[in-house]
Amino acid sequence: MQLRSSARKTKSQLRMLERTVNRTKKQLGLDGKKKEDAQDTIELGFTSIDQKNMLNSYGYVYDAINGKDQTVTRSNFYWDPEKQLYYVNDRKYRQILPDKEVFGWHPYWMGNAWQNYPFELLSTISYFSYKIDPQTGSYSNSKQIEDWRTTALIDSAKLKKTKILLTVSSHGRSNNHLFLEDRGKWSVLIDSVTQLIKERDADGVDVNFEQLPYMKRERFNLFIKQLREQLDNRINSKKAILSITLPAVDSREIFDVKELQKYADLLVIMGYDYNSGNQIQGAVAPLRSVEGYSISLSNTVEFYLNTGIDPSKTVLALPYYGSMWTGELGENGAVESKFERKVTYREIMNLFSKNIDGNSNVEPFLDQRSMTNYYNFTYPDNTTKEIWFDDDYTLGKKFDYAISKKLKGIGLWALGYDNGFEELWDVIDDRFASQEKVITNPITEQSGYSIKFARFLLQKKDIVITAAIFFFFSIVIGFLITMGDWRVRDSIARNQFHRTIFIGLVFLFLTPLVYLINEIMFLKSNWIYYVVFLLGNLSFYLSTFIKFKTHKKP
Repeated sequence: MQLRSSARKTKSQLRMLERTVNRTKKQLGLDGKKKEDAQDTIELGFTSIDQKNMLNSYGYVYDAINGKDQTVTRSNFYWDPEKQLYYVNDRKYRQILPDKEVFGWHPYWMGNAWQNYPFELLSTISYFSYKIDPQTGSYSNSKQIEDWRTTALIDSAKLKKTKILLTVSSHGRSNNHLFLEDRGKWSVLIDSVTQLIKERDADGVDVNFEQLPYMKRERFNLFIKQLREQLDNRINSKKAILSITLPAVDSREIFDVKELQKYADLLVIMGYDYNSGNQIQGAVAPLRSVEGYSISLSNTVEFYLNTGIDPSKTVLALPYYGSMWTGELGENGAVESKFERKVTYREIMNLFSKNIDGNSNVEPFLDQRSMTNYYNFTYPDNTTKEIWFDDDYTLGKKFDYAISKKLKGIGLWALGYDNGFEELWDVIDDRFASQEKVITNPITEQSGYSIKFARFLLQKKDIVITAAIFFFFSIVIGFLITMGDWRVRDSIARNQFHRTIFIGLVFLFLTPLVYLINEIMFLKSNWIYYVVFLLGNLSFYLSTFIKFKTHKKP
């Protein structure tokens, strides 16, 4: 009985001790809660209206602490009382609308051009590319894969919340036939690709098979199904994105769209290369068909819609390049032209912003049916040159067409081809982006160091305030004790520099005093700055009349 009584008494004392320890830990912020919990506690302490009033009253302090380049400043946010939300309306915070897609390929040969990409105007960037070795299923371009492993493009894109994919490419009927006939090569490819995705914490894969053999239609479907399953099984942290590119013209009927879209998140139609090679000169991406030809963007999109493609997954990719044709003018006035090469938008702009044959005002013609620009030159030796390309106006019309068909968005081949010219991005901004950014908690959503420091001060406010009061009064008492020494007073009276320091200290002590009076009286105005300034000047003026009795040195 004595043993039981002692045990109960000991347990009771332990419980009392535990409660005391827990209470002390809680007061000191050491109660073992996660940072997120502590942050949520603070965030829940401020309602939306509280935050609005705080920013209205103390916005100047907020800007001074965080800087004027933050997401929220006192001048760029507004409150929507109906939706009960904050909005930031500023061009530099533009972002793609959540139900839209702007997809772009970054070709490895563009090098560091990505440093000029406006990532906020790109939903997804796909690194081009992992070239499939049809003999093994592994990659055949080790240099580019090493670049994938090290490029800072991926880190920069993540900071702007732009999704990153790795394009897996296989071009040519013989290469596709050789790869698709052996399922063992599929496993090699999938093992390699999933490892590369996980190494860079990327978001998924873009599959780019061009010139797919008709007899491999079902094999391609099986390959995509297996790739989807393996991506889901091996990348567990998030749902991996699977994108499939579709041809504009050649072999488009070979792709089983209804089956493929069961596994794909995006279906990207390559809306370019309509006129190249041995074909007649013309637009790279004609909006409507020209006489005698049925190929065009509208024809391609209608074809895929009629086959049952899901518009909410469909992206229409458009060119950031043009085509150049050369020819000779015959005696009868006819021109025989042949395709020379592709030219980037940047190259075209640089070429025709300069003088050509002494003419500094060269303007392109607009072919309204294809909605494409072209230059047409005839030189003294009867040779000709013709360049077809899209600019901000014609691309805008093609963007409008994609929107009218309720497609998810547009794609860009290729990023960096416009490097140095912003007008094409302005069209994307106009059609697919919003300059309004929703801010749920404008104060607590800040992630800068100063906000973290402020959060720390709130958590430890009792300790911080107590330490600050002791520190302040120790300085004041020390100052008064110092002023009790006649030698200090004499030095201040005789030396202009010392007098200036003295007035500065008085000014420093007056500032928190006046600010405290302002807070207590709930005046909440900027007049305190003027009062402190005037008091400082008055103190300096009065100090000139201070006379101290001189002491003769013994």
